[in-house]
Amino acid sequence: MASRLIIAILLLLSPAVATGGLNGLPVLNGIIPTVPSFPGMKTRIGQFVHPGIWHTHDDLERIRLGIETGEDPYASAFLKFSADIYSAANYTMQGPKQVICRGSCSNYTTFSSDARAAWQNAMMWYITRDQDHWDKATTILDAWGSNLTDVIGTDTSLLVALDGDLFVNAAEIMRWEGGWVEQGAKASGTSGFSNQLYWLFARQSIVIGQANYGLASIKALLSFAVYLDDVAMYNYALNAYQNDLCAGVLGNWDVETGQGAETGRDQGHATTALGWAAEAARVVQSQGFDVYSLHDNLMLKGAEYTARYNLGHEVPYDPKFYRCEAILVNGPWSAPSNISRGAASGPHVWDILYYQYAVKRGIDAPYVLEAKSAHDAAGGEQTGNGKLSTDHPMWGDLIWSYPRKGKYLNDNYRSIWGGGRIGSNGTGNYNS
Repeated sequence: MASRLIIAILLLLSPAVATGGLNGLPVLNGIIPTVPSFPGMKTRIGQFVHPGIWHTHDDLERIRLGIETGEDPYASAFLKFSADIYSAANYTMQGPKQVICRGSCSNYTTFSSDARAAWQNAMMWYITRDQDHWDKATTILDAWGSNLTDVIGTDTSLLVALDGDLFVNAAEIMRWEGGWVEQGAKASGTSGFSNQLYWLFARQSIVIGQANYGLASIKALLSFAVYLDDVAMYNYALNAYQNDLCAGVLGNWDVETGQGAETGRDQGHATTALGWAAEAARVVQSQGFDVYSLHDNLMLKGAEYTARYNLGHEVPYDPKFYRCEAILVNGPWSAPSNISRGAASGPHVWDILYYQYAVKRGIDAPYVLEAKSAHDAAGGEQTGNGKLSTDHPMWGDLIWSYPRKGKYLNDNYRSIWGGGRIGSNGTGNYNS
């Protein structure tokens, strides 16, 4: 009897040994919860826009043409972007590794560096059409996509939400604009990038968490879902963004004052939450829906509150508005925290907020503008010089900017790829 039990256990374990971390994840994370009908949700798979994560085709063209015609801020920002080591076609890849970890064990910066290089080279390829940048971006995507077998550590969700988001944005550009077909892609038994993206990145983000941490997972899930054409995942993440009282916008900012749920914890986390919310909203915008204006521009109210405090002004504070599970980070708090206070040296979030609200929409945002100016004066988002930033993409004057107020509607039925050729039926890259 005992021998039969041992044999049964070994049979159950053998697939896990063969497939590494991929085997256990579906059991660990379970199904993606279904959500009721709500504004902005997808109702069928064919509704996804590609490219459609941080940038649509028209967004990319606006950047490219702005540089080509010498229009600022695009042209001046591109000079710095193109000089960054992560934008170089001769960048030396740091990986791949079979297992990456963020927590007590820590080797994830190899992936952080390579993910950033893949994305910046993808952008460089689109802007310049230099084949060397195409080669570098796709080589990194394929190398990690065919070698990574597990992501572990206490901060796994944060690792895949931040660096994984850069990585999938690189892949979205190269697939839909560059004609890249991932290594290992086949009708059965795919072993390439998308397999890793689904099991190791997306599925590890399903348990969303709370406050800024939860927003990181939500914004990454939206990106992953677009690339994977996963309707259930996209709807789950967008519903959480709008309605989750711990991780969504209502759980992060007070609707009356704009106070952040982590204002009493420290200003780094309070500010970072704004960036992740804005990046998530950018994905939704690419998909043809607006959540920047959600709850009467609540994100902007939160941005003005946080910018005002970090610029040295006093703000109203309600000690009864704080993040879920505040006890995990020594909360709740009786007053705004002075830890990491200051707009000049804080997280790289002000560009996307400034361009979305003050420029594109023409809404008065004086403290956001002042915070951006202070941040710019200290180097800002346009000063890379090889310094690795994993929390936000940076380069806001290049990638988030608009030249003036306008709607900037996208033609979602065309995408060029293969160096500028129009795809099949004018709709992009379809694998044969």
